Formats: sequence, structure tokens, C-alpha cells
Amino acid sequence: MSEHNPGEEPVVVEDDGDAQARMQELEERIKAQGGVEPEIPDDSTRGGFGSPATVLAEAKKHVGYRETGENDTKFTRWLGKIVGYPSDGFGYPWCHAFVSYCLWHSDNADTGPRTASCPAGASWFKQRSRFSSTPQAGDLVYYGKDGGTHVELVTAVSAGTIQTIGGNTSGSLGGNFFNGDGVYEKTVDRASSRIHGFGHPEYSSGGAAAGAGGDVAGRTATPGKAAAGAARPAGKPMTTVRTIKQQQEAVNGLGFTPALDADGEWGPKTEAGIRWLQKKVGAGVDGEWGNGTETKFLAFKG
Repeated sequence: MSEHNPGEEPVVVEDDGDAQARMQELEERIKAQGGVEPEIPDDSTRGGFGSPATVLAEAKKHVGYRETGENDTKFTRWLGKIVGYPSDGFGYPWCHAFVSYCLWHSDNADTGPRTASCPAGASWFKQRSRFSSTPQAGDLVYYGKDGGTHVELVTAVSAGTIQTIGGNTSGSLGGNFFNGDGVYEKTVDRASSRIHGFGHPEYSSGGAAAGAGGDVAGRTATPGKAAAGAARPAGKPMTTVRTIKQQQEAVNGLGFTPALDADGEWGPKTEAGIRWLQKKVGAGVDGEWGNGTETKFLAFKG
């Protein structure tokens, strides 16, 4: 920690060779161990009911939080160990662990990537055509080459700036300046060359709606950059495995709260319930009840 100089601007992100090397090392270690899994699954979190407002409220709760030791945080301990890092594997760069934690703890699970890796996070949005150069509140802003250096959560947007909350970053609090060790708010110039682009979580409510041409309404794609894609359709036909009502009853039977209305109609709450069930029984989480989900569900029930 160093004393804050009133004329000193908080560092947005150290987009230098060392920072890029640290993130590359993180990416390689994640791949070497086959991903990151929590030691104790967090069954209290679920998706399908949140919005940009709920994730911003969650993020604001943590402003001023600081790591202990070397990168040891509640966010990395929630996400899981990565072999080779200090603090028993939990002391790794945690900017993406922070934004993933905020999504998962604001009823927005699966609206964005659950990862510690900025390159993987940016790629997740690009693969789903939910990445562009135009921000709005609730987006994830990726910095550095290919978005692979740092990430923060966008809390507000103006003509020339964005406001963000980020973890594992620098900022001032209570008259002191802290260098890269906590969760802080800041204002960033939208023209900053450090900004690579914005990932747009697929919020179930309160987010941008699909507009003409398939882009997210209110966004204008920049030539050469991906435009944010349309949300998934709200309605789906029943599968050949179970009717929608049978799916709803199965979700309720495993204790999903608040319980679904077993009315045989598909909507975002039912999809959230299916995703919750899939996560609980160890099936692939895609919101669609296929043969794989049926097999895992029957095995789970015994």
C-alpha cells in the first residue's frame, strides 16, 4: 500500500509484458489440470432470475475487499484450486474469479463464463456472438491483447467514459491508494487503447433485448468487431424424453425454490430450473432435457 497522491490517477490495468505473461501462465495451468472445479459445490447459487441490477448490487457489496497473502481471496476459494499457485492453490490472479462470483451470487449463474482466465472469458462471449465495442451497465469489459489481461464489471456508461468495479486491481479508498490488491471502483475513458471490448451476459430480465438485424438493441457494432447476438428464444418444444410439465415436476421434486408452476409452459424460470437440476445431478448444463440429463437424473434419484 502507498499513500494516495490527490493528483495520482488509479491504475486501470497494467497491460504490460509481465501482466500478459501472468495471465498466460494462469491459462496454461488451468488447461494442464483440465479446468477449475470448486472443492465444495455451491448449491445456493442459480441462474435465470437475475438482471444487470442484481449483479451490480452484488459487486458493490465487495468494494474495498482486499486479498490476504498473495492473491488469496474468497473469490478464488469459491472458484477452486489451480495447481502450482501459493495459498494451497488459491493464490492466483483473481479478476475474472471476482466477476464470475458476482454473476453466480446474483441469480445470474451461467449468463457468463465461470473461469479465472480472461482469455477464456473473452472467448466465451465471442463464441456466442455476445461481444462488441459498445458497453452498457452489467457488461464485462476486457482489457489487453485479445481481452486476455484483465476484466472488470461495467456499472455505468456515459458518452466518454465507463464506470467499473474490478477485482485484483488498483484504486483509492478512504484517502489511501492500493495497488492491485482489492476490489475498487473507477472511471475509465471509453477511448482507452487498453479496452479490447465488452462481453454481454445473457440476463433473463432487465438486459438489452434483441433488435432488428439480430444485434442487441441499443448497440452499434464497430466494423471488424463482433456484434452482440440475439437472446435465445423464450419458448421451446417439449423434448422426446419428458414433457415440459414432467420436467417442471422433476425440478420441484429435487427441491428447487421457489418452486416452478407445473403448468406445462416453457419460460425463463423453467429453463433456470432445468439448469439448476442439471448442475445438481452432474449433467451438462444447457437448459435442455435430453437423454444425458435423463440418465443423470435417474441415477441421482437412485
